[in-house]
Amino acid sequence: MKTVKMARTDNRNAPAPVLLTGAGGALGLYFCSAWAKNGLAGRRIVPLVRDGRQQKGTLAMTGHYLAPVEHVDLADHAQTEALIVRFRPSVIIHCAALANVDRCEDDLDKAFRDNVEGTRSIVDALQSNAPDCHLVHISTDQVYRDGGGCRGEIGPVNVYGWTKLWSEDIARQHKVTTVLRLNYVGRGTSARPGLVAWLVDSLRAEKPVTLFQDVLFNPCHGALVPQVVERMIMAQTTGTFNLGSRGGGLSKADFLLGVAQKLCLPTQTANLGRLSDLSLKAPRSLDMRMDVSATETALGEQLPSLMETLEMLVAEWRKEEEHNAW
Repeated sequence: MKTVKMARTDNRNAPAPVLLTGAGGALGLYFCSAWAKNGLAGRRIVPLVRDGRQQKGTLAMTGHYLAPVEHVDLADHAQTEALIVRFRPSVIIHCAALANVDRCEDDLDKAFRDNVEGTRSIVDALQSNAPDCHLVHISTDQVYRDGGGCRGEIGPVNVYGWTKLWSEDIARQHKVTTVLRLNYVGRGTSARPGLVAWLVDSLRAEKPVTLFQDVLFNPCHGALVPQVVERMIMAQTTGTFNLGSRGGGLSKADFLLGVAQKLCLPTQTANLGRLSDLSLKAPRSLDMRMDVSATETALGEQLPSLMETLEMLVAEWRKEEEHNAW
């Protein structure tokens, strides 16, 4: 995927800014990193977080086009409307969500508040104050039934999936909306380290790990997401799209063993298992693969393959380790 390069623009004449919700999360950090220095076609990026307790990466990041972090509780309609009125954004990237699947299952009220009510606040405020704003709503492969992502069959198996599907419906009530159903891998954050950090830390410490052979997926790399979003915004592409890697996908076991091999990690404590054999608090889909052909058609080019995604992930990890070593 080719990175879109935009000319540097004087902020005094810049168009209305981009609001980025969930800026302190792992995906939010990719957006901030991608746009901090060059912006989005001259637009400044305003990172939104609920509080600063777990937002160290975003709070420490600087860049000519990165505005100071704003704190807002999106489920509070008055706070959200005041923010929209103040900035009159041209684009909103809505990443904020309660994505912990088990916590959603445990706390229905919080799952509804964060995933549904927060989206409703944004849409209500936009319709009244910024009707032409382009809303990019980040959703999930969890809205599909098990194995349905390749056929477009909706049917979430857990509360998280249902609340995200509900939030999609609300987002589409705004007239200029792009929904991205996403599965991605990346470096994670200190609060949510992610698959690779867990794998590396466990194997290096020679802790037993179970890698699931029956869970199939085709994720993209997190750094690809801002590139795709930028292309869709510049082309004014609206609709609902799947974003992952092209190809048939892999089991999580095969993918993670590939990462371990590339990073020269010991694998004697890695065991193969089946997620379906476990008793889980929240149900999980086993086949999470998605058809990304409509996204490739909209972009006019192929998305990276899963092997290319694996290479990007390994390169990112090595770069991060080299940086930390200094």
